Amino acid sequence: MIYINYQSYGTSGFSLRLRFYQDGETKFLAVNKLLKGKLLKKHWNQRKQCFIPSAPYSEENNAILVEYKQRYDRMAIEWTGSLYGFLAAVHADNFGNDGPKTVAQVIEFIITELKRRTHADGSVKGSYEGYAKLEGRLKEFCEHEKIEYDKLLITDINSVFINNVMDWIVKERQGKGHVYISAMLHATLAKAEKQGWFDMSTVKNCRWRGKNKSSVQKYHTLSTEQCRKFVSLTKGELPHNPNSELYHDFCIFILYTGQSPCDAIALRYSDIKNIGGVDHFVFKRRKISEKQAIPCAVPINDRMKEIMDRWKSVSKDGYIFPIRSKRKLATQKTSNGDIKHFISLLNHWLKKIGDILECDFSLHTYTFRHTAITNYISKGVPVLYVANLMGTSVKNCESIYYNNQGDVASRNKVLNAIQF
Repeated sequence: MIYINYQSYGTSGFSLRLRFYQDGETKFLAVNKLLKGKLLKKHWNQRKQCFIPSAPYSEENNAILVEYKQRYDRMAIEWTGSLYGFLAAVHADNFGNDGPKTVAQVIEFIITELKRRTHADGSVKGSYEGYAKLEGRLKEFCEHEKIEYDKLLITDINSVFINNVMDWIVKERQGKGHVYISAMLHATLAKAEKQGWFDMSTVKNCRWRGKNKSSVQKYHTLSTEQCRKFVSLTKGELPHNPNSELYHDFCIFILYTGQSPCDAIALRYSDIKNIGGVDHFVFKRRKISEKQAIPCAVPINDRMKEIMDRWKSVSKDGYIFPIRSKRKLATQKTSNGDIKHFISLLNHWLKKIGDILECDFSLHTYTFRHTAITNYISKGVPVLYVANLMGTSVKNCESIYYNNQGDVASRNKVLNAIQF
């Protein structure tokens, strides 16, 4: 049985969402955009599931909520499938279960569903661009093979088709992106199977391209001396760029917090909580928020406070850094375009920093996250604490982030541990 009710959420302003619950699984749909007037938390009666009479446009907003919820209530009465399938069935007016689906229809359905999932700030969760990129490659392949893409059914995809796509990418594109396209195609077919449109057993034995489970980037970390040099760089020593100071402070911030850049960009002052007398950033990672059981709790040190104070006067809408704002969110043309644009410019700037620090690898924003995790572990912080701090798993710390080759402190302990 699916339980449906409205629920207010968030710590600033008033936000309302429709909550769906079934067998331990929960999904949400934000509904603020449907409502009128400047609404506050005090206007909402959670027990009665309606706005109080003194709320702006009370009668009109309550009528909107009742009508919006009715279509879900009607279908939920006799629904026996999964919660994912239920929401898909309600939303997919063009994708009913009658007749086979084309690949184009399935990809359109997936992208539409992904666009519905948003963070509290209104930006899209995750990324749907990968499916659009997959469709572009499939169109190119079909054109090469004289196949009408618009008529290609999802059930037409089998092991032979997939192997031919992979071989074509190797031959025509020198293998560029074959692992990525393989992963996106597999994800598309898996989502189609959930809707009852495809059978994954028909492609069990094809040649999927898997990426290396260990990360080469884990060995790209800054040494202690390089970290000290980077942190101590003065304004005059930084590469000439109008944003050099911001780039420098942002990377130092990640060096202390170990956050991924997208999480650091999205941080707000409302994420700060006092735990045991110490201020912490308490948040769930944007990439895995729906799966993350325990939020990250990152203690704020004096250097981080200094950086925050420096940018507070120019930051907007409660964000820590002057990178993201409500206006940018409302006007950007691509999903999380402000984040992608900033990271792209920052990575270009870091190439010059890499030369200054004499790095023997290309310096990127993720280097600072890898360096932070390696340093915390090398200084004796329990790996379980580090994993929770960084919003990842102990396994990922080991296989992706921790650079044992760069852990000089542990190496020296080994050298001096045993004397025969």
